[in-house]
Amino acid sequence: MTWGMKYSTPPPTLEVLFEGMPVAELKKGRGGRYVFRYLEAFKAMKLAPLPGLQDVDVVYESEDLFPFFAERIPDMRRPEIKEWVKQQHIDEGDKLALLGALSRRSVTDSYELRLNKKAA
Repeated sequence: MTWGMKYSTPPPTLEVLFEGMPVAELKKGRGGRYVFRYLEAFKAMKLAPLPGLQDVDVVYESEDLFPFFAERIPDMRRPEIKEWVKQQHIDEGDKLALLGALSRRSVTDSYELRLNKKAA
């Protein structure tokens, strides 16, 4: 008997890596809000905070994707980007999936993004 409970996998987590080590994470929380937090490794490495996310001890929540992440998503109106996303079967509305697939590295900063679908 299951008592009417449903089990599902945890929401995917977008890991922010520095030199291959996870230092922060972005998730989609309750009500579809984005939740960002720095991990202890970020503090231990004494890294400079990400733009717009200055306090390393705060858990940030927003209905909108934080600008640091939003600017890393390529212009979805470009035909080649739209076609690639379609070929990869990525939902254009899933910002975490888009970031994980299209924005792993940026020329302008040292951070790498990785989508971890198994994170809790």
